[in-house]
Amino acid sequence: MTRIVGSDRRLFWISVFGWTVLHVALAMLTPISGDEAYYWDCARHFDWAYFDQPGGVIWPIAIFRLLFGDTALAVRAPAITFSFLTAIFVLGLVRRLGGTHRHAAAAYALLHGMPFFFLGSFYESTDIGLTTAFAAATWAAVSIAQGERRAWWGFGLATGLGFLAKFPAVLVVPAIIPALGRREIRRQLTTPTPWLAAALSFTLTAPVWIWAVQHDWANISFQLEDRHKSGALSLKYLGEFLGVNLLLATPFLAVALVIALWILARRAGADGWAVIVATIIPFLFFGLISLHGRVGPHWGGPALVTGAVVLALTPFRGRRVLVILGMVFGLSLCFGVAAAVTYPKALMDLEWSYGGRPKRINTGQLARILGNEEITAELALRLRPEETLLLTSYSDAHLYALVSRGTLQTRLAHLAEGKHGLASLYWYEENDLLGQTALVATEKERILQVLPQYCTTLEVLPPITVSLKTEIIRTVYLYRCVGITRDEGAFSR
Repeated sequence: MTRIVGSDRRLFWISVFGWTVLHVALAMLTPISGDEAYYWDCARHFDWAYFDQPGGVIWPIAIFRLLFGDTALAVRAPAITFSFLTAIFVLGLVRRLGGTHRHAAAAYALLHGMPFFFLGSFYESTDIGLTTAFAAATWAAVSIAQGERRAWWGFGLATGLGFLAKFPAVLVVPAIIPALGRREIRRQLTTPTPWLAAALSFTLTAPVWIWAVQHDWANISFQLEDRHKSGALSLKYLGEFLGVNLLLATPFLAVALVIALWILARRAGADGWAVIVATIIPFLFFGLISLHGRVGPHWGGPALVTGAVVLALTPFRGRRVLVILGMVFGLSLCFGVAAAVTYPKALMDLEWSYGGRPKRINTGQLARILGNEEITAELALRLRPEETLLLTSYSDAHLYALVSRGTLQTRLAHLAEGKHGLASLYWYEENDLLGQTALVATEKERILQVLPQYCTTLEVLPPITVSLKTEIIRTVYLYRCVGITRDEGAFSR
């Protein structure tokens, strides 16, 4: 028995190490996105929180910059770290539910068959931090259901830190409800431990509230009003939400997960129901919201980590076939995406598009990956010493700065529609550009219609173009705005 346990333990750690090495390799090989560059720039402007994000996933970038410089690995090292921690919490959850290291290795492998987790395991985003906290909080909830009073501290710590990664971390709280069905657990509510743990959890979220007070609650109003506007009742967005999630989990693993949840529900105690609730609630919550408006299809994704544990621990006829098909489908999709963004030129001639969410997905979007280095170099040549470089796309503003390793000083000019990526507007003093000259760069030609109202004199400059096989695939329009006359939220807040 000891030999079997030791073998299972080695299998688990070897598999985790292998997956982590793959995460590092993909992080270094695939190009950085505009959103990731945005997080990098936020880390350079360290703050309590940011306009559209808490700081839990952003702050670690500042540490990794000291180790790796302004590189892709520094930007993505937090995601890789969170993925590794997820493996640890999966192990703890599996062990609490009676499984072994081998089951934990299987659950972690199943997660990599799901594009949501595999692609997120090396891509810097708030979702991977949320996923890690979700796994830790579910582990604690199961422990509480099994009578472990000290686990209240783990639950409070995980939910508080998870909130600092992404606000939907609060959706794990209902996982406690099954435990409260036991009288001996309810008695724990008469002791200080659960309430002190709750106080700890709320205290950990303080950076979000400090930033909110400093900036007229802009971050909270953005989440509650701007980001989640309700419309008429419709099944359109629910179908979109469920359909994309079938891809994020793969259709085969999604079917297997539903079967495993059904089997577990028929025999589960309070601890089993804690996992079931943690898996169902995010999809139920965002599914209901999608009845009135479009939601991010990945928002329910963190529950897949608990679902992978359920699937690994729940055998049933046909599971092996579904798992094999799911792993082949998921890994093929993940490596296909990685290859497409690493070698986009090979797919540029294809014509394909999708009009749902994420919006405007098509092969033409691959052009956005090409030419960033030459655009950055050309902007540096065109920029005069006394000028400020303004870009109308928040992703471009931060991406060009990162491509230049921080030597090109860029700022966002919020002249187009869009609610995301506005954190940089809070980094500068109001009206600090009045009377100055700026070089404005944009790939949206319509900006010329609104730009004159911000300038005393506007000069139209020759654009920067990026070509592929003699065809122009990107055009960056350049304007020299002399004597800036207005601010009004466009350049600062």
